[in-house]
Amino acid sequence: MSEARERAERILRSWSVLYDARKALRKRWREVWDIPVKNKHTQVLLEELAPGASVLEIGSSDRNLERPLKSAFPGLVYKSMDIDRETRHDFYSLDEVSEAFDAVLLFEVIEHVPFSEGVTLLARIYDLLEAGGKLIMTTPNLAHPTHYFRDPTHVTPWSHEGLGGVLLALGFEVDRLYRIYNAPIVQKVLRKYVACHAHRYFGVDFTHSLLVVARKPSV
Repeated sequence: MSEARERAERILRSWSVLYDARKALRKRWREVWDIPVKNKHTQVLLEELAPGASVLEIGSSDRNLERPLKSAFPGLVYKSMDIDRETRHDFYSLDEVSEAFDAVLLFEVIEHVPFSEGVTLLARIYDLLEAGGKLIMTTPNLAHPTHYFRDPTHVTPWSHEGLGGVLLALGFEVDRLYRIYNAPIVQKVLRKYVACHAHRYFGVDFTHSLLVVARKPSV
């Protein structure tokens, strides 16, 4: 059994492990309002990936990221994993994956499985990463009043401290957190600089998703 899988089992049997990791996460991002805003997850990909990188996207649907990533990064190798056999993928189960990657992408997936499966999935991703490799993932922002609950297939809500805490407890280094919000410039300015005080007072946020960049340590 890998170290990441052992850590996952420890998380699932001991609440104090996750509690301590969540406290560590809150030292950097105490509240969701402390997390900076980005327009799109693709903007972060352009900042985090590099030419020649090997990338695995889990839950990749129609592989719509393959072409823009290969165009932006010469020599990038893109592979996909999805359980949907109606579309073409390189893998239909993580059990089929035996190679390591520089980056694993997981966009709006983890909320669709129970908490224990989510922890196990993140541990498996840790094992699939090269040393220094990155996990780049998103999940609905729970501070938004409707974004999580509008989809009946959502199973597990993840707060920024809950998700970040699990990643830390698994051995990841959480490098960056972002809130994702793409809107016309006037609307964005009003939300960020005028209505933000009302949002914070009522405990609701205008951004739809949280994005995490976590890294497997180099040594």
